[in-house]
Amino acid sequence: MTKESVVRRELLFAVGEKLDPEKIIETERNLRLNGFIGEANITAKPDSADGVDILVVTSDLWTSKVSIYVDLAGGKYATGVDLTEQNLLGYGKMIDVLGQVGNDQDGYHAIYLDNRLIGSRIALGLSINDFTYENGFSLSLSRPQYSLSVPTSFAMSYSRLHSRPRLFFEGKEYFRYRENQEDFRFESSYTFGRFRRLSIIAGGFYKSNKYSPDQIDSPLNSLIPSNEIITAPSAGLSGALVQYDVERYLDAPGTPEDLTLGAGLKITLSKSLKSLGATYTGLAPAFTAQFLGKLSEHAFIGGSEQITWWHHNGRNERFRHITEAAFYYKPLTTNVLVLHTLTDFAWRQKSAYQVYLGGGNGLRGHSFYEFAGTKLALANVEYRFYTPIEILTVRLGFAGFFDIGNVWRYNEHIRFGDLKSDVGLGLRFGLTRSSTSRVVNFDVARALTHYGLYVTFSSSTSMFRLSNINIQ
Repeated sequence: MTKESVVRRELLFAVGEKLDPEKIIETERNLRLNGFIGEANITAKPDSADGVDILVVTSDLWTSKVSIYVDLAGGKYATGVDLTEQNLLGYGKMIDVLGQVGNDQDGYHAIYLDNRLIGSRIALGLSINDFTYENGFSLSLSRPQYSLSVPTSFAMSYSRLHSRPRLFFEGKEYFRYRENQEDFRFESSYTFGRFRRLSIIAGGFYKSNKYSPDQIDSPLNSLIPSNEIITAPSAGLSGALVQYDVERYLDAPGTPEDLTLGAGLKITLSKSLKSLGATYTGLAPAFTAQFLGKLSEHAFIGGSEQITWWHHNGRNERFRHITEAAFYYKPLTTNVLVLHTLTDFAWRQKSAYQVYLGGGNGLRGHSFYEFAGTKLALANVEYRFYTPIEILTVRLGFAGFFDIGNVWRYNEHIRFGDLKSDVGLGLRFGLTRSSTSRVVNFDVARALTHYGLYVTFSSSTSMFRLSNINIQ
């Protein structure tokens, strides 16, 4: 059970202050964002004097989980044991330990998260992992902008990763190499305004990539990228119009879903400098735009746009352009129609650059690494609904879906005739009291362009969630 002190420390108001309704809404939102609190309701009642009494009522979610799980998608499977505590001893700390075996990767990870380090507003994150194709650790410290009335924030992170990236063609691995990566990042911001916001951003990053062969005699070792170090201070601006909203039955089985409506634009410019030890130098502009709108009581539309590239030695390279959009329509309270699109185009990248499509990441009727290249296009249509049937806090739901998409290599033209598609049906098990996962998906999909029948069973988050659009 959550300690009273944990709830009290999230309150954005104090005794003797003037009542601010916006801070009450923000406090409810912050309580739910902890992950171990489901419902959070704050009401104000006039007292006998010239003031009000504030009543804060919260309900805990189940935070302890010991599970034997199976992730199955596109012919790839993993099974293991996952031990999770989302609210350690009632103090709001999270710890997760996982061990798994499968036909793609074996290994383990351990994660610790403390959003209120020593009672402060600083969040600490630690993780370590050791899997077949990667192992490493990461450390992060941040103080987020926990209220619209708080102007400052900062975040820093450090990670080391040893991996063996793999290249695929038609679902089969044809080459892999070794990569040792070290990464340090820092960003701080100062914001003017609350619901109409302008932020000044400053920061920088250091990134070292060292590559070596995994198969000494492979004739494809020429594909291995060159070693490089990037040391880049950065600066930027962001602006946003925001409004808070709470909905249900969009991506969760009836539990509150906090949305940030509005629009935002962020522009940053980084410069990698030889004087700071960089071996890869140049300018790196980055543009990010997001929007989320409520068209009516039953319809939502949102999307994001990300564009990045480097200007290196008089040449523009390492372009990446990602566009994602979604439309949600609720004809009934517990029913939702979801239309989702994603494009991820890249050119002039490193020789070993690839993105993948298939299995649980988009085309559910195809094998996991079936499509690989540098230009991805995907669209999903899914209709899902939850029934009134609830057994031991698990609400039963159903889904029907259609997926279409493909990935093209850098030297291929995008043609609509190349698109692959599938249709399928699924079950949705809504975990109404769980803090670790809200929905378990069981899908059966059949490819339409060639024979293929695949089952996806996973408790991971869906490919897209409307609440992922986090306008700041």
